[in-house]
Amino acid sequence: MKKRSLLIPSVVAGAVGTATYFLTDEKKREKVKDVSKHTVAKWTGKTKEDEDWELNEKVGHSEPYDFEDNEMVAEGAMHSVHHFDKAEEKGEEPVRTTIKDNE
Repeated sequence: MKKRSLLIPSVVAGAVGTATYFLTDEKKREKVKDVSKHTVAKWTGKTKEDEDWELNEKVGHSEPYDFEDNEMVAEGAMHSVHHFDKAEEKGEEPVRTTIKDNE
């Protein structure tokens, strides 16, 4: 009986000490939060996409009033057009970026 009365407080003290160590620092707290989310997701069979509702909300549905996001997409789409136009003006062959293009 004496062993049991010492074992339980020791385990509790160890758990409290470990929790205090990990939860006092912001980086460690975020890491514990991420690990716990991934562990729960693994146990419940969810994927990362299921976890991240914001990602699921945004994919394929551009928000018309998110001007920064829309501008970034437009700039990215125009990059290749500018690249090919510049190469054509110089009379050069545009750089091919995929294996299929190089064949």
